[in-house]
Amino acid sequence: MVCMAKVIHDAIHGSMKIDGVVLDVVKTPEFQRLRHIRQLGLAFLVYPGANHSRFEHSLGAWNVAKRLSAELGLPRDEALLLETAALLHDIGHGPFSHTFESIYKHYTQEYDHMRLGQRIILGKIDITEGNGGGEIPEILERWGIDPKAVADLILGKHERRYLGQALHGDVDVDQIDYLIRDAHYTGVAHGIIDMERLLKVLTIHDGELVVEEKGVEAVEGMMVARSLMYSRVYFHHTVKIAEGMLTRALEFALEEGHLWDFWKMIDCRVLVELEDLEGFPSEIVKRVKYRNLYKAAVLAGAGELSSEEKRELLAAYRNVKKRQELERKLASEVGAREGEVILEFSIADLMLSEPRLKATEINVLMDNGELEPLTKVTPLANALKRRQTPRWAVLIASPEEYVEKLQKVWRDVLFS
Repeated sequence: MVCMAKVIHDAIHGSMKIDGVVLDVVKTPEFQRLRHIRQLGLAFLVYPGANHSRFEHSLGAWNVAKRLSAELGLPRDEALLLETAALLHDIGHGPFSHTFESIYKHYTQEYDHMRLGQRIILGKIDITEGNGGGEIPEILERWGIDPKAVADLILGKHERRYLGQALHGDVDVDQIDYLIRDAHYTGVAHGIIDMERLLKVLTIHDGELVVEEKGVEAVEGMMVARSLMYSRVYFHHTVKIAEGMLTRALEFALEEGHLWDFWKMIDCRVLVELEDLEGFPSEIVKRVKYRNLYKAAVLAGAGELSSEEKRELLAAYRNVKKRQELERKLASEVGAREGEVILEFSIADLMLSEPRLKATEINVLMDNGELEPLTKVTPLANALKRRQTPRWAVLIASPEEYVEKLQKVWRDVLFS
């Protein structure tokens, strides 16, 4: 099969040569669509450089997977499977990445972008709305790759455990790329990790991906970086306020029967469609566009909540209708309009967006040949599991005129 190669110049990994199945997949409308989906949602409102896309991250994850495959000495078929899955792991992302993830199940019957990605890879849906999509399974088969094996690996289902761990594990190619990339574009040094060292100290032992004892410090560095990036960037309270506002605007539109195919859209189209609607959605989009954001009335840490209060909030946040009802009660109590009070609960949000955050259980291959959990080798792993990330558990925001009233009544309204 004749295949021309192309060179892509990446800000993180330098010049990357792509050919074969990678080049064919990159050319598809589904993959090109990722150019128009910001990697960090609305974080650019706080970090002006955070305009990088899922397109470049997906290529970066592929590049890291290619390098890891070589370091591990994977057979060609396994390497190709891992690299293809890394390339396609974010193909199902909707507009603004994780911003609308919390409402997917309620409004689309889809649990998350990964299951949407699985259906795209299997050719069951066309996310390009008739613009030439649907050829990914045929492309993969043409290169001797089973689309189902790729889709299953993205969901963590594979008989070879180390392949799943390499893509979605405690230390994986996805995290390695996004931490370095996000640190670069936000200008936040917390995300800098030693990728070169990490790739050389990962190995396969008894069918699982482990880290050699000499590489413990590199893994510690990555886990510290991950924890700090979630506190400093991904769950910055202003970022979450902006994303919460845009989510509520979309919810209003959906309840009125508009934008039911929002998950297929790119960032700019969602903004245009919402702004074209009358009323609250349009008002919110204008606020976001010109950074006239709600103010934080409450930023309560986990230590300020009882176990029962956490359970109540978790139950409410998992149910869109219950969360909306709590927001309406808060708004009514302070005289605000529906939609002018937003409630965010970071513990539930993290379960949806990043279940790996507290994962510190990668095994360490000791110099004596024994395996030990990382938590037994270094106290830092246990400390990171206990560290509250982010520092706030409950965020309540509204226009400035309601802030003081909300500060007085929020606990009674939520837990009475």
